[in-house]
Amino acid sequence: MLDAITNHDLGRAGLVYREIKRRITDLQYQPGDRLSEARLAEELGIGRSPVRTAFARLQGEGWIEISPQSGTFVRGLSDLEITEILETRVMLETYMAGRAASRISDAELERLANAFAAYGKRSHEKGLQEYLDLDLQFHAAVYEAGDNSLIRGILTNMIDKVLWIRRRGAASPARLQAALREIQAVFRALQKRDAAAAEKAMRKHIQSSIDFRKLSKIASGKKSSNEVQRQRRPISKKAARTRK
Repeated sequence: MLDAITNHDLGRAGLVYREIKRRITDLQYQPGDRLSEARLAEELGIGRSPVRTAFARLQGEGWIEISPQSGTFVRGLSDLEITEILETRVMLETYMAGRAASRISDAELERLANAFAAYGKRSHEKGLQEYLDLDLQFHAAVYEAGDNSLIRGILTNMIDKVLWIRRRGAASPARLQAALREIQAVFRALQKRDAAAAEKAMRKHIQSSIDFRKLSKIASGKKSSNEVQRQRRPISKKAARTRK
């Protein structure tokens, strides 16, 4: 049950929204899973109105699909949507990395250096989530130091979808090691205040993620998100209780 829910419906809807989105991005809810308004309201100990409001917001952001005929389902990102997200990152993050090189503070550089040191050199022994935590911290620092609020907002709003893409991609230990080296290269460029090198390293990092995804898709022959969406599966009460 959600704790400390305020008496304001907007506050309740916000909590429901964040909880459902967390379950989607953590892959507890998969593309095609059916979401029940009544069951969620019962499970979270709230009325149905906040759940309905949260559903509307999640639908607007593309996380779920609502059909009067067939119900509410978790939707996956299409191949086109994923490609557009990654292409947007290439353009905007490359630019922000260059700006960050001349703007990032010494204190922030020291904080990032400590984060890399804490992560350790033996990254192959760590899991995906540990790398994602480090990567998120690093990219967020670049967004902030890039000092462009509009671009920072665009990139920040994409973070959850980027995390979903990465978790669905199931990167190999070798890819995680390569990705770590790539963001370390960006970091070294920031330390040197070298804008051109920072841009080049960031572009290489994100492009490598795009290339890895393409190769993985070819190798595995996995179905696209659109195909998975068609295989709609209702979440049973038992499954819903375990997916918390």
